[in-house]
Amino acid sequence: MRDFWLLLYNRKKAKYMNTNPDSSFSVSFDSVTKFISAGVCILLIGAAIGTRSVLAACLCVLVIGLGYAYSATGYAIKGGALVIRRLIGNIEIPLGDIREVRAAEAEDLRGCIRLFGSGGFFGYYGLYRTSKLGKCSWYVTQRDHGVVVVTGDKTLVLSPDDVNGFVMALRMAVSAPQAGLAGSVAGSAQAGRRTGRFAKILAIAIGILALLLTAGALLYSPGPPEYMLNTEGLAIHDRFYPVTLKAGEIDLARIKTVNIKTDPDWRVTTRTNGFANFHYASGWYKAANGQKVRMYHADSRILVLLPPRGEGAPVLIEVNQPDAFIRELRQLWQ
Repeated sequence: MRDFWLLLYNRKKAKYMNTNPDSSFSVSFDSVTKFISAGVCILLIGAAIGTRSVLAACLCVLVIGLGYAYSATGYAIKGGALVIRRLIGNIEIPLGDIREVRAAEAEDLRGCIRLFGSGGFFGYYGLYRTSKLGKCSWYVTQRDHGVVVVTGDKTLVLSPDDVNGFVMALRMAVSAPQAGLAGSVAGSAQAGRRTGRFAKILAIAIGILALLLTAGALLYSPGPPEYMLNTEGLAIHDRFYPVTLKAGEIDLARIKTVNIKTDPDWRVTTRTNGFANFHYASGWYKAANGQKVRMYHADSRILVLLPPRGEGAPVLIEVNQPDAFIRELRQLWQ
């Protein structure tokens, strides 16, 4: 009987090696992952829309993009290695390093603590610790489809949709004769190291870029906006919200300076769609009188109010010499 089962196993192994030199295994999210991922995305998008900030929108896209990029998108047994597929960069484990492959049991995941990584946002990935496995690396998208893979120096937890098929395929690949695979295993090891280095470099580059974007947005300080004034109108050259005002659209009699911090009517109360940091603000805002205004404000509280003749929006602009600016404007537009 033992010889019969051994013969059957050898036939299955030969069939696998002849017809499935490369095998791919899909993954899917469990309900908790879907709920957490959708909730976090809704919160981030809602925060970006609510603040109407370019910085918030950039950070929102960055967090969602990185969260998904580090999530496992599938597994493969290919080129003498176990491949964990991710958008940020694949991870390759040479088959010769694998010591044990088995379906995860409830005891394996008991006492689980996340040390670093994601706890449900597009999956469970990063560094974890459990009572039985100790410190282990997770590349999981659904917790009830766990597979434990033990190598010479670390333990991994994966979650293919087809647990039994994955375990059988990986066991057969690991137990297959290694002489013909020696070159490919070595190549896979080098490819894995290159992929790992590339992923780290890419992650560091993205992190540095995010810090630079955040610092740039917080420290952006162009001073009062540049403008071009002539007999036809006023062109305000703002990086985010440029606008050109025609001379005939402005009520010259009501042009004046206002204090946007203390004026009972023109005190700015709310940003509705604009950019703002500690040194500069531009875009659409709401004044204390309920009107929606365009504002271009650097460091001064005294801005020039340009009210429209009809139903257009008033414009508040900071200039270096407000009184001289108003006199020049009236001379050109009268």
